[in-house]
Amino acid sequence: MRIGMLIVLLGLIAQPALADTPLDSRTPQDLIQQQTLADFGDCLSKEMEIAISGCTRIIDGKPFVPTALAYAYYYRGIAYERKGAFKEAIADYTESIQATPHAQAYARRGLVYQHQHDFERSIADLTEAIRRGPQYASTYDWRGLSYYYSRDNKRAIADFDAALRIDPKYAEVYWHRGQAREMALAPKAALADYGELIKLDPKSVRGYVRRAIVLLQLGDAAGAIADTSEAMRIEPKNVLALTVRGNGYRAKGDLKRAIDDYSAAILFAPSFTQAYHERGVAYRMKGDREDAITDFKMAVRQQPMDSPDSRAELKALGVEAPAADPLRPQTVKGLLDSLK
Repeated sequence: MRIGMLIVLLGLIAQPALADTPLDSRTPQDLIQQQTLADFGDCLSKEMEIAISGCTRIIDGKPFVPTALAYAYYYRGIAYERKGAFKEAIADYTESIQATPHAQAYARRGLVYQHQHDFERSIADLTEAIRRGPQYASTYDWRGLSYYYSRDNKRAIADFDAALRIDPKYAEVYWHRGQAREMALAPKAALADYGELIKLDPKSVRGYVRRAIVLLQLGDAAGAIADTSEAMRIEPKNVLALTVRGNGYRAKGDLKRAIDDYSAAILFAPSFTQAYHERGVAYRMKGDREDAITDFKMAVRQQPMDSPDSRAELKALGVEAPAADPLRPQTVKGLLDSLK
């Protein structure tokens, strides 16, 4: 919200040419007004600490217009949210709602609840935000995500649809709806969404990689290779793109290129478990039993609780799976999941 609008919220009337008035000619009322406006300027700052300080000064000053108090709490809540101080953010959004109930505070509080995986409260707040402000595409998108994380794909997709009716060029929503459609086992519809995302953002690496994954599921290895190659043109060391392209080459029977891509991914990210597993599969298909076993064992050592495929491969090869490597932190749960 602009400073000019906040002046109205404060119930202040701007003095003409205040900045040009000599300091010694200003009345106490002039100085109070100027300080209040300066505080709101700080409150709206993108610098989190400046925003928190400015908003706090307004709150401590107990502005006589409830809307001004509501927005001071609201913007301080945003600053806390950006800091990751979710408890403080929720408290401020709640104070904002108590001062003057408004859609934005319900929406932001709902988003913070989502960050905390409290999807029931998130959905309740976002529903109230939509009731009070149905014109905001972002609120439908956020509620759709909470439904998605709650495994309620039908409602999630309905909300993403609503967001796109309001703003057909909202690229992030195509990303979210594409994932929901994948979960709903509608890969062709997901493919269309990732295509729209790429149209709106031609440099979307995640869009190309995710579309490549779906293309592989649909049996289009050549399309997957093309998409991941484009992703790497944008971001040459992207290990997700390298691994998925390797899967594309492997699907076409080009094991040498597949192994080269997996090896490059491991070079760039030595803790990327998925690349070890996929390379192990390529080695097995090539007939390199020992190299395959080495890679499957490495995958299990890195992620003992998240490598059932590698364990199954070792079992099929008649090899016992190793224990976890106590010296290697389990920091990667499969980087492909980070696309979600």
